[in-house]
Amino acid sequence: MNENLPPSPEFPEADPIPQEMLDMELVDFLLTHIKNPCSTEVEPGRRENIRYFYISEAKRILPTLTNPHAQELLRLKIAEYESNPNL
Repeated sequence: MNENLPPSPEFPEADPIPQEMLDMELVDFLLTHIKNPCSTEVEPGRRENIRYFYISEAKRILPTLTNPHAQELLRLKIAEYESNPNL
């Protein structure tokens, strides 16, 4: 379980990732948002997805995972989306 995750330094006001999740549940949560990111309006009429935020959170959380399968899955997906940002 991920019980001691510090708040995101990039977005301290963002909703925290639930801390009572098991590793695989946490990875599933992050991958859902990496695969289908929300978007935000960065200026009037211009929206951008926030996948980069979820990838950043995934990288921050990766060392806290204790399940090796969850670690490997998250590591592979981070590499996949960083190598091809147009996915």
